[in-house]
Amino acid sequence: MKGIKTVLIMVLLTGTLNADEWKKHLVMEKGQNTSAVAADYDGDGDVDVITSYAGRVSLFTAPDWTEVILHRFPNLKGRCIHSETLDIDGDGDMDWAGSEANNSPFWLENPGDGSGAWAARIIDHEIRGIHCILKADVDNDGSEDLIINNFFPDGPLGDSVAWFSIPEKVMSAPHWDRHVFADRTARGGSHYFGFGDLDGDGWGEIAIGAKGAPFEDGNWFAYWKNPGKEGVKGAWEKTVIAEDQLAATNILPGDLNGDGTMDFLASRGHSAGVLWFEGPDWKEHGIDLEIKSPHTLVLADLDQDGDLDGASCGFESKRVSIYLNDGKANFTRQDLDLAQESYDLRAVDMDGDGDLDLLNAGRGTGNVAWYENPLK
Repeated sequence: MKGIKTVLIMVLLTGTLNADEWKKHLVMEKGQNTSAVAADYDGDGDVDVITSYAGRVSLFTAPDWTEVILHRFPNLKGRCIHSETLDIDGDGDMDWAGSEANNSPFWLENPGDGSGAWAARIIDHEIRGIHCILKADVDNDGSEDLIINNFFPDGPLGDSVAWFSIPEKVMSAPHWDRHVFADRTARGGSHYFGFGDLDGDGWGEIAIGAKGAPFEDGNWFAYWKNPGKEGVKGAWEKTVIAEDQLAATNILPGDLNGDGTMDFLASRGHSAGVLWFEGPDWKEHGIDLEIKSPHTLVLADLDQDGDLDGASCGFESKRVSIYLNDGKANFTRQDLDLAQESYDLRAVDMDGDGDLDLLNAGRGTGNVAWYENPLK
């Protein structure tokens, strides 16, 4: 691909032999960032990247990764801790949503031509301490909503998590429609979310990890049951998956062992360990208990064999690893990089060849990179 700075990294193997190679492509090396999302934002057929660093939100257009500044924060050191991309205004192009950790979540309207004229509008004025934004069709109406947490224990939404539906007149609405499903039941520094139908009723549940210290009552994984049409806009019932999970962060649902029952892939992103919980009783199994600060987590079919694999990057270990599943939840680790940090990792087909690559927001390594899946 023209203009892409590339670093070739041999796959380091654990367990099985594999001669494949992954290529590391650098999108930018301009500063610390904690979230990156990808889509064809300018309509030219290439997949572009939006990230936030040094007081700005920037679009990097493929294939040469030309920077277009979309938004500036008053704080020149500010950046968005997490973000999402979805078509908010229904005009057929992908918009962007995010927030600085201590400020209101907002969205940027894509004008569709790759220019920097992206208008900013507030999603909610009261929610604060945002640590995760996840898109999902929570109410089964065919359009995506946003799930956003209030990381801190104070304020009108302290220790709570809400989902937000797009208002009918989103271009002029003062805020989105807020629905608090975890009403002060997410105490402990709620982190990242997973969304999926755990019980087969057609409605997706929301799973959360909580990091604990310096907050009270954390170190747990839990999910909230979607009550369906009759109660989807009220409070949901909480079920604890596991406690005493030091500095828990990520929890993603999927059938990992092929038995027809949903399981969870999880990570303790502010301590150590990638693991999985076997449904329906949530028996704990270790996958990679040595990885330090695996703050990111991916669950996707990376090798195209029909089952779900995992991926993570430990920002203390400084390694990007994938965990290939044999279909029965026996995982083989492959290390793709031993000199990379991360706060956000996504499975995205970056080059349009039909397989899933990995897009990484580089945290302390001050870069955004993507890893090219060698499958063709």
